[in-house]
Amino acid sequence: MTAVTKSLRSMAARATMSEKDVRSLLTKDHEEALDLAKRINETKSASRRMALLEKLKAALTAHSRAEEKQVYEALMALKDKDSNDIGNEGYVEHHLVDELLDSLHKGDASTPRWEAQAKVLHELLSHHIKEEQSQMYADLGENFDNDQLEAMGRQFLAAKQKIAAH
Repeated sequence: MTAVTKSLRSMAARATMSEKDVRSLLTKDHEEALDLAKRINETKSASRRMALLEKLKAALTAHSRAEEKQVYEALMALKDKDSNDIGNEGYVEHHLVDELLDSLHKGDASTPRWEAQAKVLHELLSHHIKEEQSQMYADLGENFDNDQLEAMGRQFLAAKQKIAAH
């Protein structure tokens, strides 16, 4: 698929999103995650870095597991190669984020190594989110109607709340 085609698909997907659409809910979470990751990288205080990391880790864990269950699985059930690729790549990228979060959680936030890992986490999140908000959102918009996307949004929120409660 060409870059122009992807861009057009992404613009069309955004034009059809309602507030309750799963894509709108994902976008809200994405913005929060990017903001927290940015703040982790900007602060100089090791204790503040760890406090922000704890918040980011809890938010991303609930978001990722709910997104995998409600969104990736729905895409992969379509039995379409592009949809399957999007779901599989999402799982892999979530795993990499989980590994970085665990390493940062166990590390010393005052070291250059920790800072480097935090920078890579922010870069990985930025890449992952950009890809999702173009390719995955377009794929969702092409394969699911507004009612289905809103139902997926409700299921995503319920799954996220259940995960966060544990």
